[in-house]
Amino acid sequence: MNNEEYTLGVDGGGSKTDAVILDARGSVVGTGLGGASNAHFAGRRATAASFRRAIRAAIKQAAIDPARITRAGCTFGTVAAEVLAELGIPAVPAWFGESAVAFERAGIEEPRGVTLVAGTGSACFATDGHRQAGAGGWGALLGDEGSAYSIGLAGIRRALLADEGRGAPTVLVESVCRYFDVPTPRWVIGKLRVLKQALTAGFAPEVSKAAQEGDAVAREIIESAGAELGQLAAFAAGKVFGRDDRFPVVLAGGVFGAGELVIEPIRRILRERFPNARIVVATMRPGEAVARLTMRHPERRRKPGRHYHSDHSGREGDREE
Repeated sequence: MNNEEYTLGVDGGGSKTDAVILDARGSVVGTGLGGASNAHFAGRRATAASFRRAIRAAIKQAAIDPARITRAGCTFGTVAAEVLAELGIPAVPAWFGESAVAFERAGIEEPRGVTLVAGTGSACFATDGHRQAGAGGWGALLGDEGSAYSIGLAGIRRALLADEGRGAPTVLVESVCRYFDVPTPRWVIGKLRVLKQALTAGFAPEVSKAAQEGDAVAREIIESAGAELGQLAAFAAGKVFGRDDRFPVVLAGGVFGAGELVIEPIRRILRERFPNARIVVATMRPGEAVARLTMRHPERRRKPGRHYHSDHSGREGDREE
């Protein structure tokens, strides 16, 4: 009879929820994906559904009894405890902020440096181990500069201007029509009458692809996003570090899939203010990072009565206990 115990990690984001199960040796045995589970982008019911879908898929792939999952960790997870109980998982969830997850994804165990997270939303956090500072993460209406949402929105706007004749020609006109399945960009208005962060953010890869293929308008959008993220990182770093300090700047999130087009502006801005800072791109999948953190710190608990912000709040200190 298999009595092995397993660890579950769940990372909730604005576009997807990532679940990963590790065995006792730390090997990945199951993975699963669900929809959005960030308070800025999804309600409680949708969040619970995303958690269920991701966790069930991971359990199915691992082919294990859910009762064997004795440790579990989450980032954003107001519904985590109830979903785990519903699925027959006895673990009490540990809680981790997005900066801890970003450091882990980059293979950095000591939480010292800057984490710049740019997925559907964006936020930045800096710490020297004692002092800490957050910046950004105010959501689609008030902030999230350099995020996939802002890139997608800029791409749609430039396509509309080009189609109308007021903007420079761009292949984004065709990209908008293909992505939204509309005959002309102006028809996209009907699909975005209300704020749809995940749908808009989903257009960011199309902008990135066009930029990499040489479209001048798309390239301008991606480079501008990089510059905004660079300024965000420099601001947060300046609250904690001095000019000559050495520290890593971890880049985590789908936006950095654009590669050097978005990273080079960040590097340039940081080089001017912090010449000894080094950029590290996170590569580990987020759910796995949460699971590995949980294996080392299963005792981390959400404190009763403490308000916890969602993934991109920018107030890391409120989420990491």
